[in-house]
Amino acid sequence: MSIILLLHQYIPYVIFALSGIGLIWGLVLFFMKKGPAKPWMSLLWVAFGASALQGLLGVVMLLMGLKPGGGQGLYYLHYVYGAITIFAIPVALTYASGGKNARRDVLIYCIVALIMLAAAIRAFMTGPVA
Repeated sequence: MSIILLLHQYIPYVIFALSGIGLIWGLVLFFMKKGPAKPWMSLLWVAFGASALQGLLGVVMLLMGLKPGGGQGLYYLHYVYGAITIFAIPVALTYASGGKNARRDVLIYCIVALIMLAAAIRAFMTGPVA
């Protein structure tokens, strides 16, 4: 159990870093009027994978009877913010043009990186026991 808890405590930092870097990199691509670069897309997919792993660990912890923030106050918002980070990229894929409008795709993925970053920060803020 301790390894699950430990991973769940430290994976958010990976999500923060990857989402933040992805956002800045994407904005550079957008303002340089370039399409989505493969390394940049890979970075976003790794951030998405980290979010999915974080969500899976959270579900395991929930099944073990643990609740974020000690189960006090608005702890259920932790689940909402976690779900937002997990569903951000699949939702973006439905809005992306699939390469028909590369600049628009970059903007959509930048918005997704921002949403993932903001939701991960909010989930982190509602999770620890005060």
